Amino acid sequence: MRILSRLFFCIAIMACGLLFANEKPPLRKMIAQMIMVGFNGANQNEAKSAISDAKYQRFGGVMLLGKNVKDKESLKSLTVAFKNAQKNIFIAIDEEGGIVTRFKDKVGFETFISASEVARKLDLESAKELYGRMATQLKEVGVNLNFAPVVDVLDTVSPIIASKDRAFSRDIDEVSLYASEFLDAFSEVGVLTTLKHFPGHGSAQTDSHNAKTVIENFNYNELKPYYDAIKKNQARLIMVSHVYLNQEDNQNPSSLSEKIIQNLLRENLKFDGVVISDDMLMGGLKDFSLTQKVVNFINAGGDILLFSDFMIGERKTAEYVTQIIVDAVNQKKIPKERIELSYERIMNLKSELQ
Repeated sequence: MRILSRLFFCIAIMACGLLFANEKPPLRKMIAQMIMVGFNGANQNEAKSAISDAKYQRFGGVMLLGKNVKDKESLKSLTVAFKNAQKNIFIAIDEEGGIVTRFKDKVGFETFISASEVARKLDLESAKELYGRMATQLKEVGVNLNFAPVVDVLDTVSPIIASKDRAFSRDIDEVSLYASEFLDAFSEVGVLTTLKHFPGHGSAQTDSHNAKTVIENFNYNELKPYYDAIKKNQARLIMVSHVYLNQEDNQNPSSLSEKIIQNLLRENLKFDGVVISDDMLMGGLKDFSLTQKVVNFINAGGDILLFSDFMIGERKTAEYVTQIIVDAVNQKKIPKERIELSYERIMNLKSELQ
């Protein structure tokens, strides 16, 4: 009897352990993983407020801007501090090569040619070697997520893509091929990548950083690089732009549109990975309040809200956004299940971090 009692006790303890292991964290902790913020400072002392908030899990990721980069040693010390504060925190950067880099004129960094120049001058094997060096440099300084590659199709009308040589080619198949080499190179080094700017920013005639941006006659062939990467299981994150696709939704920009994120990306292209917004503080969303942007993005099927600033007015961005989401869940404007699903996607991705 004594042996049986001990056996039943052990089974009960194991069952309780499994039960607690499957429990979801508190709502605010799940929401925090859906928020990524910029911050001020190029060393631990200057960034101590952000590092402290990372420790208390008030957000799940930070993005590095030029103001955060002084030299290699300072940057590595800064990223180590964030990683010590929070296990598996995303540390992201825009490193496309060419004009879009945070390392220009900084001490000790290798800089790389633009995507357009890569496709013009390098074969696929050479492109992969170059992007391997790019990924290695990011990993050495503690970056684990790159907001690249751009898979927009080159169109000379674009003031933000073509004029800055950010697209590989006007040939859609060529875009897919070079993007694939970029994705493979980064995967082999162990740095996550982000396909952008879904569903396609290349033919936009205005810059969504500054103004409402509408594409009247979108060419659906521009979805092919996303389709190819998803089909080959190379797509880890996809960044959704703020452009309006009037053929799909003339009321909402892509980043706030269920027709774009849930229907087009998730259902039609079969992407079940992490969807991240472009910067939510860009001028392309100026017609929407902060609450509308946050609630609509999540309900549309998005997972991570990206904010370039640590503060919005007098309030910390992460605190402000978290409260908006908590209130929306309590008021039944966002189903709690949507938060749980995004949290699950994000944590599954974070399990791949090295």
